[in-house]
Amino acid sequence: MHNFGSNKRVNKWVMLSTIVVLIGGGTTACSKVENTQALISQAKQFQQKGDNQAAIIQLKNALQKTPDDAEARHLLGMIYQETGDPASAEKELRKALALGMGRDKVAPGLGKVLLMQGQFQKVLDETDQTAAKKPTSPEILGLRGNAYLGLGKYQDAKQSFEQALQSRDDFADALLGMARLAIEDKDIDAAVSFTDLAVSKNPKNIDAWFFKGDLLRAQGKIQPALDAYGEALKIMPDNTPARLSRASVELAAGKFGEARADIEAARKKAPKNLMVDYLQALLDFRQGKHAAALDSLQQILRATPNHMPSVLLAGAVQFSLGSLQQAEQHLKTYLDKDPNSLYARKLLVATQLRQGRPDDAARTLVPLDPEHSNDAGVHVIAAETALAKKQFAQASEHFEKAAQISPNNAAIRTELGLSRLAQGDKRALADLQIASGLEGESGRADILIVLSQIKSRQYDAALTSIAVLEKKMPQSPLPWNYRGVAYLGKKDIAKARDSFEHALKLDPKFFTAAANLAQLDLKDGQATNARKRFEDILKADPKHLLAMLAIADLSLLQKDEKAYTNWLEKATNANPQAIQPHLLQARFQLAKGDNAKAVLAAREAVNVQPKNPAALDLLGTAQFASKDLGNALDTYRKLADQLPNQTEPQLKLAQVQMAMKQPGDARKTLLGALGTKPDLIEAQLMLGSLEIQSARYDEAHKIAKQIQQQKPASPAGLMLEGDTALARKQYPAALAAFERAHKLAPSPVTLVRLYQALAGAGRFEEGEKRLASWLASHPQDGGTRLYLAEHLIARGAFKAASEHYLLQNQQTPGNLIVLNNLAWALSELKDNRALSYAEQALKLQPNNPTILDTYGWLLTQSGQPAKGLDPLRRAVSQAPGVAEIRWHLAVTLAKSGDSAHARQELERLLASGVAFPHEKDAQNMLKQLQIGK
Repeated sequence: MHNFGSNKRVNKWVMLSTIVVLIGGGTTACSKVENTQALISQAKQFQQKGDNQAAIIQLKNALQKTPDDAEARHLLGMIYQETGDPASAEKELRKALALGMGRDKVAPGLGKVLLMQGQFQKVLDETDQTAAKKPTSPEILGLRGNAYLGLGKYQDAKQSFEQALQSRDDFADALLGMARLAIEDKDIDAAVSFTDLAVSKNPKNIDAWFFKGDLLRAQGKIQPALDAYGEALKIMPDNTPARLSRASVELAAGKFGEARADIEAARKKAPKNLMVDYLQALLDFRQGKHAAALDSLQQILRATPNHMPSVLLAGAVQFSLGSLQQAEQHLKTYLDKDPNSLYARKLLVATQLRQGRPDDAARTLVPLDPEHSNDAGVHVIAAETALAKKQFAQASEHFEKAAQISPNNAAIRTELGLSRLAQGDKRALADLQIASGLEGESGRADILIVLSQIKSRQYDAALTSIAVLEKKMPQSPLPWNYRGVAYLGKKDIAKARDSFEHALKLDPKFFTAAANLAQLDLKDGQATNARKRFEDILKADPKHLLAMLAIADLSLLQKDEKAYTNWLEKATNANPQAIQPHLLQARFQLAKGDNAKAVLAAREAVNVQPKNPAALDLLGTAQFASKDLGNALDTYRKLADQLPNQTEPQLKLAQVQMAMKQPGDARKTLLGALGTKPDLIEAQLMLGSLEIQSARYDEAHKIAKQIQQQKPASPAGLMLEGDTALARKQYPAALAAFERAHKLAPSPVTLVRLYQALAGAGRFEEGEKRLASWLASHPQDGGTRLYLAEHLIARGAFKAASEHYLLQNQQTPGNLIVLNNLAWALSELKDNRALSYAEQALKLQPNNPTILDTYGWLLTQSGQPAKGLDPLRRAVSQAPGVAEIRWHLAVTLAKSGDSAHARQELERLLASGVAFPHEKDAQNMLKQLQIGK
């Protein structure tokens, strides 16, 4: 049992009843009732003292003993109503009604809790039953008036309140109802008059003080509003709505400590109250604790998805966290319910701008009618939209209007300066200087002045501005870092070094100054000193991410790849939530050609930030490079869903779909990209290529002509037209298109297409002459040279091919393809050098089946079939499906005298059904071997 303090008489009785139970005696029905009545009596005493929590405990104890006690149920319901828990209150009051308590006694409290829950029609229904039994009381009239008010039936509401006041002229509920009606009529003076009358005639009425606080708050009278809520809480310290309202005002006033105390107090009394979590989220958001705010909001929205204040705040929080897609979704949901919300619409515009979607932002902005708005914020967001669309003059106009509306706003004046800077307007610095004078100790405008002067190489002026900035920020390393940059511009390296060093004295972890000094060290050839700059930062902050990444970069600069990857791993271990080390690791492995490791690193980046576009893009790239097309497809779908209005993910998705032979899906994706940006030439060219692959030549030709109209100075449309004709084997038409493209923009690509058209028409020599002529004036064009040489080999022009390969080998020694093909061409010419070039290629890649085949076959051709067997067998094991290699092995076996194995190899080869150039020779050879069996 509980000890209830000073009431010794009750305590003795409780102890006595406990002893009776312990010794085996039974409590009578009479003692139960007496016990319950005692607990109810104590609850009333606690309620009178303002200790509602203790009263609730006593009433729950009473109801454990006597669950059907209507009085206890009613009192518990009324206390729940007073403390702001309407759901629990309604439950208890309805039980009291069901247990036989008179409706006239229950109805006032039940009506109030229904009002608190916005169930206005239910209030009217419940009170209709009461009114039917006897003349309507002021309490019932007040409830009905407020219900009518909630339903927008203002005339009925007024009639109810006036009837209540005729009965009792000091009735607080009716006076406050009249105040609400005055607010609806925009008669604030009358609202204030009715409210003051309610308070003066009912100084202990919590609702009157509560309403007065709300009214003062709406008038922007912050401290008087706080005082009014304070009076309400003096009357009833446990009143959760009053405490939360005060917390809300404290939040708006930036009194975060006081707000936190009120929120925590409210949570103790009403832990399940939705507004407690909402205000906690709002407090966290205002203090920059965005992750914590999001946690609270997610709990609210899971339970109450349509709580619009939480939906709006979730949009703001997600915007601050950079989760722009989620922010946009929340803001659009909110605007569907409240399309006139200025804050939500401005934030949605900002969200779309940050996603690089100025056209969408401009459409979202339209309902705000920026041209005729008197809101400085609307003009600012309109200006930012214009800036994003590179409409600098329009941006300046809006910033100017914003500055006129709010002339003392430093931020607006700063933005005006920035927009004028973008136009090269000489008034820009004047605007920034005005902003500098307005903004107090902020320094943002001064920083922009300094940066502008440094950019325009006005280094002496910058040094003067830096001195002004330093007075505003005497303990900041920023002015000294800018000073160092200005001295660098003046070529005064010594003063630049001194300035950067001074910045680091003010803040040993200031990375920018350390990086600037490291650059100077590297120019002096002092890589060790450069490295030490970042090591010193790590001494001050062992987990400093940028310092670790800088040391990694220095390692790569010194060609120490192992150290580079080790430092990236250290950075990851020290900063497990950082995405940059994973991205750098993935890019490094991709560049090295280690696609498997690249996939692993990119996957880690996605694990850290599952919706990060850069991470998803890199993962898709690595998967595509690894030929993991299925997963690449899934990844690029996620990226495209993440960035629905950007075309780059759609192009990459289409590329994967094309590689997977999904022309229908690829076409749909590319058309989607063109729906977003109709003149996107990359999508047009991919779609044109797809149509050629699908033999939809007319469609491809239409796209080619469309590109030519859009971009007449580009060869792209002509190239697509030529490719279409080439696929149709319309060689004259293809040649004409490629000739025009080559004339417009001569390049190896257009030249190769010209060759293909000429070759298709049987004009090989003419095509080869065109390529040779190009190479005479572009001798370093290795790609074109290799293309020509390969086609010369295919035509049996081995001498000309070998000359090109010999020249290419001089220009790029150690090229595997060059060495292999050179060996092959020389062998056809019976040139003894062939074998030595094949050996060089084999040293570069000892297990490459193509190289092994060339080397082994050359040994056989040179009369050394026994030596040729080993490399040819290894080649077959590496590439068992290549028929040409098996043919070479069979011939070599036969020449080595191993007819049985030669016959077996030929039988396997011919049974495979794979066509190859020497198929008839193989059939004849097998017949001869079978005859000689």
